[in-house]
Amino acid sequence: MSRTAFVVGAGGAVGEAVALGLAQAGWRVTGSMRQTRPDAARRLEGVGVSVAMHDIADRAWIDAAQGADAVVLTANLTLVAGALAEHRLSCGKLVVFSSNNVAIDPLAPSYRELAGAETHLRGRFPNIAIIRPTLIYGDPRLRTLTRLLHLAKTLTVLPLPGSGRARVQPIFYTDLAALAVALAEPGARGGVFAAGGPDIVSMGALYRLALEAVGRRALVAPVPRWLLRVFASALEARGLFTAEQIARADVDRVAVACDSPPSHWRPLTHLPEGLARLQASMCSTEKST
Repeated sequence: MSRTAFVVGAGGAVGEAVALGLAQAGWRVTGSMRQTRPDAARRLEGVGVSVAMHDIADRAWIDAAQGADAVVLTANLTLVAGALAEHRLSCGKLVVFSSNNVAIDPLAPSYRELAGAETHLRGRFPNIAIIRPTLIYGDPRLRTLTRLLHLAKTLTVLPLPGSGRARVQPIFYTDLAALAVALAEPGARGGVFAAGGPDIVSMGALYRLALEAVGRRALVAPVPRWLLRVFASALEARGLFTAEQIARADVDRVAVACDSPPSHWRPLTHLPEGLARLQASMCSTEKST
């Protein structure tokens, strides 16, 4: 009998990639979405994934996931912890997503909350696998670097928050999904697993790579943190940056090693290739709308 998996968040980029990866590895997969995503549903059903509609706050998804060999939740970990605190879930393996910033910025309120959710879930599920990704990119549904490429295509001066010297380690979404698939395996051990891509670059270098991906030249203009703080309220009101993000503008955000990931998993997608693939996906999406 084939192994069964239940993936919450299958309408998002990472969740869809996890569901596809499990199906391609021979699992019998149910992909749960909160909102109807016809394109994602079509791709999932094309490889035999059963698509279901659930809200993380409802008990229905927990009832549907009971007894699965693996349950993978790509939803916000605080919401996941809240749902699992109210209802009992019995499954073979549980794989969830947190954030590398729990280790980078542990005093920030949002990451203190995530750390609390991690602790709560580890107490209830001893064999849980918690993935802490760095900046995730590669699909237009993932906003941060998608927005950067949009700006790189339209602006002659590209503002860069901070000095541009802070190092980052973005991870391509399918590489991240492959780690979740590896951790869902029955023999995989639990733990906390940092997930970053194969390249560590400065923010300034990342912005220059973004310009190369869209085939444009522009001035990359660092914006010092003191100036960002002056306009913090306006930036947050427009959904550009939060106070926490401004505070981290000059902090390195590379993967902070925790437990060792499965030996057969490696992030393979280098930044130039990943940004080029993101740009191609964005162009394809624009043509279809």
